[in-house]
Amino acid sequence: MINKLCDDIIYLIRGDGMKTVKKAIIKMVAFSLCFVMIFLSVGYLTCSKTLAASEDYITYNKELYDENKSLCDRLMEGMKNFESEINVRDFKISTSDKEKMRYIMKTVLRKNPQLFYVDSTKYMLGSDGTYIAVICPIYVTDTQTAQTQINAFNEKCNQYIAKIDENMTDFQKAAIIHDELVLNCKYLDEGETGHITAYDAIVDGKANCQGYASAYSYLLSLAGVYSELVESSEMYHIWNKVCIDGSYYNVDLTWDDPMPNKTGQVAHRYFLLSDGAISSGDNDISAHYGFEYAYYKSNSTKYDNAFYHSINTRLCFVDNSCYFIDNNYQSKYYKSLLKYDVKTDSVSVIKKFDFQWRAGQTSYWKNSYMSLDSCENLIYYNSPDSIFVYDIQSGEEKLFAKIDTSDGECYGMLISDCIVYAGISQSPNVECTIINVGECIGTALYGDVNGDGAVTVSDATAVQKYCAGLISLSEEQFELADFNGDGSVNVTDATLIQKYIVSA
Repeated sequence: MINKLCDDIIYLIRGDGMKTVKKAIIKMVAFSLCFVMIFLSVGYLTCSKTLAASEDYITYNKELYDENKSLCDRLMEGMKNFESEINVRDFKISTSDKEKMRYIMKTVLRKNPQLFYVDSTKYMLGSDGTYIAVICPIYVTDTQTAQTQINAFNEKCNQYIAKIDENMTDFQKAAIIHDELVLNCKYLDEGETGHITAYDAIVDGKANCQGYASAYSYLLSLAGVYSELVESSEMYHIWNKVCIDGSYYNVDLTWDDPMPNKTGQVAHRYFLLSDGAISSGDNDISAHYGFEYAYYKSNSTKYDNAFYHSINTRLCFVDNSCYFIDNNYQSKYYKSLLKYDVKTDSVSVIKKFDFQWRAGQTSYWKNSYMSLDSCENLIYYNSPDSIFVYDIQSGEEKLFAKIDTSDGECYGMLISDCIVYAGISQSPNVECTIINVGECIGTALYGDVNGDGAVTVSDATAVQKYCAGLISLSEEQFELADFNGDGSVNVTDATLIQKYIVSA
């Protein structure tokens, strides 16, 4: 076993991803071989998803990385393979460069938010005491346990990426991943320990700013979108820059996550801002500052005044079109389902609502508290006491589920693994209780009585025969035939199916 000499400073990069704490350790031990040990504690996470190589898509401290790319790559591969000792003798890293080595390790870890099992590292000098000879990663757990966690992480990442179509634009990919992370992760402030890694955000669903930013960059890399991790020591904060159509924009998921956590609600105030906008403090934006280490400049103001910045529901993409609901009572589109054109930054009204949420026995809240999600090209949204499903193509709305409001009204909904969940609360200012309201339905609900995947004349004929008492319908067929969702199958359903066939 190699003998150790420790006489230096331990640098601890704490779990909030924002603070650097230095502790002086004064110990001297003499052994036959002399080397120095420095700990670099950085939360970290791993995933081997192959849609994109994450290290090629994530930027952090680019100048330092480019200058030391071979060393960085060797360190990354070594930790990826759980090596206990990584030989770096040939790089001739002087002991006087120990501070630089600390930043190299930090850069490697930031650029690879998939090595969660690396808790810290130490470096050791050779026998002459002149150069750093070996880097020794310290792993959080044993290899077998880490692999179990890696598998769980990969599976969860796959669920996120399954929502991405390779033909989507970078804007669509960035928006979908932004919304999914915010909706499925709960922010933990500095008072909470740990929760700094992409694993914390993606698997555990609890993270602070470093966890959000690391998870976002990693998932973007899997979707083939370039990004940069931006850190401000002055703010004790970290966020992202995302490349859209060749230009980089600031994105801060942490500040787009409502507090308390609100079911189905995700802000977009900090989604794709220029450096000028995010540092200005204008338009309800809290000024970001002290990020002089950002490599990419965000000079494009293309999205600074985009309509979606005022939207607090998911940007929902169905048939390559974007939909959301405007809940702001000050907006002329208040309580409307809107179709959004990204290129022209314009909206069109698809459907208006008149739902009201009670604020006591005799009054109502000014804002609306709808949210929306999609499954099988159908859009789902909530009222205070119901979940509805809406077919964009036919314009037909159907009641999906009634909500028991004895414990509060529905202040939001979301879909996970084809299950619809509603958020129930007594007030919009209190975190919701999440309840399961049922499995999603397919597009076959609207008139596909024979279950062949298409709504045709034969389906309308089947409904007519049922109404005439000539045939019977199974429970599933009855539900498919109930086109208007009123709980019965009659001539009205047959007529609506025929109208749908003509309009299609």
